[in-house]
Amino acid sequence: MSRLRAAVVQAGECTEDRGKNLDVLEGLVRAAARPADAPAPDLVLLPELITTPYFCTSRAADRSGWAQELPGPTTERFSALAAELGVAIVWGMYERTAADVLHNSAVAVDASGRLLAWTDADGNPRPAYRKLSLPANHVGGVDVDEKFFFTPGQSPVVLDLLGVRFAAVICYDRSFPEHWALARAMGADVVLAVVSSLGNREELFTTELQVRAMESQVFVLAANRAGVEHLNGTSVSYFGRSCAVDPTGAVLAQAPAHEAGHVLQVDLDLDLVRSTRARFPLLRDRRPDVVDLLARLTARS
Repeated sequence: MSRLRAAVVQAGECTEDRGKNLDVLEGLVRAAARPADAPAPDLVLLPELITTPYFCTSRAADRSGWAQELPGPTTERFSALAAELGVAIVWGMYERTAADVLHNSAVAVDASGRLLAWTDADGNPRPAYRKLSLPANHVGGVDVDEKFFFTPGQSPVVLDLLGVRFAAVICYDRSFPEHWALARAMGADVVLAVVSSLGNREELFTTELQVRAMESQVFVLAANRAGVEHLNGTSVSYFGRSCAVDPTGAVLAQAPAHEAGHVLQVDLDLDLVRSTRARFPLLRDRRPDVVDLLARLTARS
C-alpha cells in the first residue's frame, strides 16, 4: 500500500460506567469510519486505556477488576464494530493475561474483526503491544504510579496490517528515543502513539513527536485523551492535541486542546517514508558502538 487513510480519535471524559464509555467510543468510531466530507479511513486509532477512566492516580482503589483478557468482552465488541464498518481499529486497554499478569496494552483488530498478533524482534507473536516504560512521578499536580498497577512489556513489537508495518508507543514510552530507534530498526513506517497525557507535558507534546518522527523517519499518528475526568477524588484535564506528523517532522493535522470528541482524518503518502530516508540516510550513519556504550553505562547507573 502506497497510501494509508487514517482517523485519529481524540476521546476522553470517561466515567466508571464502562458500558457507557464503550457506547461513546463506538459512536466516535462510527463517525470516524464514515466521514461526511472525506474518504473512509483504513484505520481508526484511539487513546491509551480508553475504555476506562485513567485510574493510576491513586493506590487506594483496586481497579484490577477492570482488566480483561484477550480476547474478551471489549475485543469482541471492537471486533464486531470493525467488521461492520470495514476498518481496522487500534485502541488502548487494561489487559489481564491468562497468567493473571496486568498490562497497559495497545490492541488491534483488522477490518474483518480478527484480533491481530504483533511480532517481536525475534519473530515471536505477541497478542498486544504492552507498554515498556511505566511512570511513577508527579506530573500536572497529580501523582501517577503505573508501576503499582502494571507489569512492563517484554519487548518492542511491530504489526503488519494493510500492507504497512506499524510500531507503537504508549504515552510515557514516547520520551525514550531508544523505543523509536527500535521501531525504525524493526522496519516500521508508521508509529502509533497511544496516549493519556496531562500537565506540563502539553507545551512540548507536538514538538516532541515532530522530533521523534524526523529522527526515525516515520509517520506518527498520536491519539491523546482529552477533557476532564473525575476519579479517586481528583479532577484531571487531559490536554488532547492529538496529531499526525510526517517523516520530515511536519505536522499534518492537530486536534484542539482539552476537548474530547474530535476526529482527525489524514492521508499518509507512504512513498514519503522511502524518499525521506533516501535523501537523508540517518540509519546508515547511526553508530552501533555508541548505542552499545549507552546501554553499558545505563546498566551501571
